Amino acid sequence: MSDTCMNHLERYWKTLTVSSNENFNQKNYLEALKGYKEAMYRAEVLNNHWELCVQLKIPVIQVFLISCNNLAYTYEELHQLDLAQKFLKRAIYFLIHVMEHNDIAASDVQADLKQALLTYADFTQRHQRNKATDSTWDALMQTLTKNQ
Repeated sequence: MSDTCMNHLERYWKTLTVSSNENFNQKNYLEALKGYKEAMYRAEVLNNHWELCVQLKIPVIQVFLISCNNLAYTYEELHQLDLAQKFLKRAIYFLIHVMEHNDIAASDVQADLKQALLTYADFTQRHQRNKATDSTWDALMQTLTKNQ
């Protein structure tokens, strides 16, 4: 993919996100969700071209995390808690994947990972979701301790 296409994808992601943020703030959650889904698709495409994003200084990690969080918060407002939880987990697993499969130091994503874990823990506490019955929580903790 060309540099121009990548930069266009990032700009379009920003446009979709800003527009969806306005819808979210106006409590128009279904419209926000539609835009956030489109933005996530752009984030995924950018993520599939990791090296080029790094070269072009496109903040692919932040783009992906913002997209996950926007979808999680919107699903939470729509009372679709399973989907909200799915996107909070997706952010965590994305960061673990970045540490394991990209030429990036774990210390470069630790702050993002800590924030993602805190956000997830807050969600599970607010919605009384038991991490002990969450089949992925143990695997997540094992992966995190392995990477420290």
